[in-house]
Amino acid sequence: MPGVRLAAGLAIADARAEARLTLTTVLGIAAVLAPLIVLFGLKAGVIDALRATLIENPRAREIVNLANRSFDAAFLATLAARPDVAFVIPRTRTLAAEGAFATSAGADTVVRAELLATAPGDPLLRGLPVPEGRAVALSASLADRLGVRAGGTVRFRIARIVGGARETLAMDLAVAAVAPPASFGRDAAFLPLPLLLLAEDFQDGRVPREPPAVLPPPDPARTYAGFRLYARTLEDVVALDHALRRDGIEVASRAEDVAGLLTLDRNLTVLFATIAALGSAGYLVSLGVGLYANVERKRRDLSLLRLMGLSARGLTTFPVTQAAVLAFAGAVLAAGLALAVQVGVNRLSFAVGEGERIAVIRPAHLLVATALTVVGAMLAAGFAARRAAAIEPAEGLRDA
Repeated sequence: MPGVRLAAGLAIADARAEARLTLTTVLGIAAVLAPLIVLFGLKAGVIDALRATLIENPRAREIVNLANRSFDAAFLATLAARPDVAFVIPRTRTLAAEGAFATSAGADTVVRAELLATAPGDPLLRGLPVPEGRAVALSASLADRLGVRAGGTVRFRIARIVGGARETLAMDLAVAAVAPPASFGRDAAFLPLPLLLLAEDFQDGRVPREPPAVLPPPDPARTYAGFRLYARTLEDVVALDHALRRDGIEVASRAEDVAGLLTLDRNLTVLFATIAALGSAGYLVSLGVGLYANVERKRRDLSLLRLMGLSARGLTTFPVTQAAVLAFAGAVLAAGLALAVQVGVNRLSFAVGEGERIAVIRPAHLLVATALTVVGAMLAAGFAARRAAAIEPAEGLRDA
């Protein structure tokens, strides 16, 4: 080990002594590596921005069935138990999923809105209070049209025709929350499932005109016309869409948009890997040849070190250490250049969206780039190391 440490120290000293050659090599490494880091940063920035746009909009992970069918509680429980499902809740029939809302019993303005069931964990109400009992969460558009905010009260009405006479179920609901505009773009009210089922049963004539004081829990034997489901990740959207269609359930989702994004991500990764491999391989071969030539140029000096007792292992350390030092210095310089370019690129006007960066270079990217560069350079120095190990002590005496 002392011989290895001595050879490593001599390699560093030799690099300092030949400062011009060292600087040229370091600049060459940075010239190849910096564009690759910037290219990867651009790929990461664009893909991250697109993914964030879909992920932050929970409706990108939404899957709903198209036609009214009969889904029992067991089917919905099976869906909810899937590891790729984040949330699922029943939907009532399309014709029964609409109600009228007003600010009071005698208000002139009445707005009709979709009725959706909700429960804890609903992505559309993420971070907001979930309505319970006689409470409701409103979409942003419905709240604006009614002029109400969270903490207010709205009058909820459902009408039906019985024996030629019109009957109305009406009740006051507390506004528990207002969903952000990105969650739902239309007029909608999010109701606890028992309240939504009460509205459907009233329209079907199964409950009296006066609502019960306490809403009963859903009947386990009840069937539902549909469901509203949210995949756990973007990748799960495509898998769930295909799985449900294989089961004969026609669904609406953004699976095509998600699949397009994932394909773009994979293609850009392959493209980047190809460019990086070609550029890196070319320069590493050049670096290896340069180190080999350096060993040949210093063969007499290295043989004298052998003559003085330095082992063959110690000699192999000489080009490998130089390669590691040069690669590390080049990687540090490349990282600085790439970060400077990132700042300039993100100030340009073609950013992908408000507040988004088109280039994202993370510390982990720089660490991986540095590690791969150093390891690659050390491997490239292997040929030169073998040549150094083959130098005999007698060569120094013969050439003296």
